[in-house]
Amino acid sequence: MRVLIVYDYGGPPLSYFLPVLRARARIAVYVPRPERLDPVERAVLTAGAERVLLDDGPWDRRDEQETERRVVVAAQDWRADALVCFSELYATQTAGAAEKLGLRGPGAAGAERARDKLLMRDALTAGGLTNVRYRPLRSEEDIVALMSEVGGPVLIKPRRGMSAAGIQRVDRADQAQQVFASARESLAGFDVPADAEGAFLVEELLHGDPDLWYPVPGFSDQVCVEGLVVAGAYVPVAITDVTPKVPPLTQSGHVSPTSMDADARRRVIDTAERAVAALGLDTCGTHVELKLMPDGGCAVVEIAARYAGRTIIPETDFAHGCDLVGALADALLHGTCTTRRFDPDAEPSRAAATVHLYGSECLGTHRTPVRFGGFAVHPAELLDRTVRIAGYAERERGWVVEDRVHEQPYWLAQLHLQSTSLVELRNSVTRVRRELRLVPEDE
Repeated sequence: MRVLIVYDYGGPPLSYFLPVLRARARIAVYVPRPERLDPVERAVLTAGAERVLLDDGPWDRRDEQETERRVVVAAQDWRADALVCFSELYATQTAGAAEKLGLRGPGAAGAERARDKLLMRDALTAGGLTNVRYRPLRSEEDIVALMSEVGGPVLIKPRRGMSAAGIQRVDRADQAQQVFASARESLAGFDVPADAEGAFLVEELLHGDPDLWYPVPGFSDQVCVEGLVVAGAYVPVAITDVTPKVPPLTQSGHVSPTSMDADARRRVIDTAERAVAALGLDTCGTHVELKLMPDGGCAVVEIAARYAGRTIIPETDFAHGCDLVGALADALLHGTCTTRRFDPDAEPSRAAATVHLYGSECLGTHRTPVRFGGFAVHPAELLDRTVRIAGYAERERGWVVEDRVHEQPYWLAQLHLQSTSLVELRNSVTRVRRELRLVPEDE
């Protein structure tokens, strides 16, 4: 069997998923933006794939039809039995290519509904999940009109964004024009048509209540569900808890398994099932984000027809004893489901977490701009006895910490933690985020 991977930013770590896929098939990799590869990625690709196609020709990466055509050509040349893409930016093009080639995938229409947040909202509304008010965004008048309707703040979202880029909060009507302009500017570099007509939507800002959903503190009002769809049948595999965001909207950390009780887990899974069904997906990985509402229900934040990024998939596999990348390969190559469905009554014996630390939460008394000189203590010194660091990275000395509205790409340190105790893991995550402080380079 042969698999073609369409590789770009996003999804599980390359060094994690490539060996899993290589154990099941011969691997070729198509890279539409080779200029974005770092030396480590190039080395992993060279060592782990039989063939690597670096498409550095002069063409417009925003032209999705041309991208799809190039994926088809690469797949035909490799004689691929399946196409795999973990990048949000190339999910629809890969889905369209698979459909043209008669290969399993999410389906072009389903992938488009997952990629385009306005189409997603329309599909969710048609499926009966109508707890978010929204509208297409073409000018600041649309922002002001929705603010008047909901009586409070709203969010601007790119219809085809990724990694929270371009998402901006508007608190007052007189901010609408400036914030809308800032949202368009923040998409630069993602090969997304940020200034195209109708490229954004605006939706009401929802406020959840984590205290109603969790028996312990330390979590946000948002939760994720990891899973996959096999021949149209959704298989939820795990609930991932989310730590509080770094203001205004930066994701900070994820913990698995969930600390919710069984009843709350069932409500989360029920909403995830209805949401995925509304998109009409066929065969793909899924990542569902839900808001935990004060009325005991869940509102859908968004759904991806691909697996989550960062180290959420490795932490899910460790905590739940599964192999999500392998299960996706089995589904795409053979049409079979080889992973078990989430059991809300089960209590896994292992736990894992992803933690990203940012300048704004590690500054202490220092002011930006400041050059990063490390941390006052190593994160390992703040961990409980059963918690180990399975992966760690931090910025080089001298890296400049600045004020940024969107901090997500500008982390100071990344930690992948594992433990045999969910309680000690939770405590360690809280302690690291609360106590770790940077040291300026010149001190």
